[in-house]
Amino acid sequence: MRIFITLFLTLATIYGYAQNEQKEVKKEKTHAVPDSNFIVSYPQYLSIGIYNASPLMQIVVKPTDKAYDKYKSDFRGNFSDLFGFTLAFKSVYIHYGFKTPFGPSADSRKGKSSSTGITLRIRKPRITLAAEYIRYNGYYDNNASSYVPVDTGNYYVRPDIHYKNIGVNGIYNFSWKRFSYNAPLTYNERQLKTRIGFLIKGGANYTTIYSTDSTILSNLQTDNFTSFSNINSIHALLFKAGPGVGLNLVVFKRFYFSFNYFVMGNFIEYQYGTESERNSRWKGNANVYTETTTAFGYNSKRLFAGINFNGDINIMKVEGASIETNFASVSLNFGYRFNAPKFLDKDWIKASDDIKRIE
Repeated sequence: MRIFITLFLTLATIYGYAQNEQKEVKKEKTHAVPDSNFIVSYPQYLSIGIYNASPLMQIVVKPTDKAYDKYKSDFRGNFSDLFGFTLAFKSVYIHYGFKTPFGPSADSRKGKSSSTGITLRIRKPRITLAAEYIRYNGYYDNNASSYVPVDTGNYYVRPDIHYKNIGVNGIYNFSWKRFSYNAPLTYNERQLKTRIGFLIKGGANYTTIYSTDSTILSNLQTDNFTSFSNINSIHALLFKAGPGVGLNLVVFKRFYFSFNYFVMGNFIEYQYGTESERNSRWKGNANVYTETTTAFGYNSKRLFAGINFNGDINIMKVEGASIETNFASVSLNFGYRFNAPKFLDKDWIKASDDIKRIE
C-alpha cells in the first residue's frame, strides 16, 4: 500500500507542477522565448540523424559484509554496438537503436549480449520531459575466478540474466533564457555563446533484474553468502531528484563542448522473488548517486554532428547485498535539418489546436 501512496503523491505533484507551469506560460507567453543572442531554435525544420552507440552495462551484486566479498558477482555484458535513427520536430525528439554485428569481444568465453532502447523527449524552454525503455540481455561474471574452486580461465557466462528499465524523467532549466540543455543532446536548437546553467532533475523508474531459469547468484556463492540464497528476481521502483549544473562552451558559434553533472537523491521501494516463495513484501531504502553527460561537436543551421559520453552509477541494498548498476555509453551522431513537409506542419497546428480546445 505504501508504494501506491508514494506513486500517487509523486504523480499528483508532477501534475500540479505541470498545471502551474502551463498557467505561467500562458500568462507570460511573450516572455517564454529564449534570448536569441544565446539560443536559436528551428521549429520550421525537420531534423533527421543517425547515430552509433557503444553501451556499457555492469551489475555488481556483493555482500555488505566485506568478509564475504570474494563471493560477489561482477556481471558485465559483451554488447554489440547500437545503430539507430533520430527524429526531431518542434518540441518532440525520438531516437531508436538496434544492435549491429560490431563491437562485442571476439572472446567466445564471454558469451553474447543484446540490448534494445527507445527514447522519447518533449521539450519546452523551461522543461524537458523524457520517457525511455531499455533492456539488456545476457552477461558473464567477471569475478568467477574468485569463488570457483578450480580456475579454468573461463568466465561464468549467464545468458539467463536480464535487466529492464522503464522510466519517466524531467529536467527544469532555471537558466533557460540563455542556457540550452537540449542543444548538445537532441540538436533541437543551438547554443550561440558560452553559458553556464543551473538545473534540477526528477523522475520515476521501474527496474527489474532477474534470471529466467536460475537464481541470480550461484550455489557456490550463496552457500557462504546465505542471505541472498534462492533470490531469482529483484523489482524496484526508484524515485529520484537532485540539482545539477551545465556548461556549454561555444567556439565560433558552431563548435561546442558541453558538460552536465547531477547529484541525485534516490528513494527506492523494492521486492524480490525466490524460487520457493512468492514475491516478498515491499521494502525501502535511499542513497545518493551521480549522473554525468559530456559532449562535443559541430552544430550549424543545417548540419550537426557530435560525440556524446554519458553515464550513471546507482546502488540499492537488498537482503544483505549491495547491488550496483553502472551504465555508460559513447555515441556518435550525425544529422541534417530539412525543410519540414507542409502537411507535417499543418497536422502539428491542427493537433495543437485540438489540444487547446480540450483544455
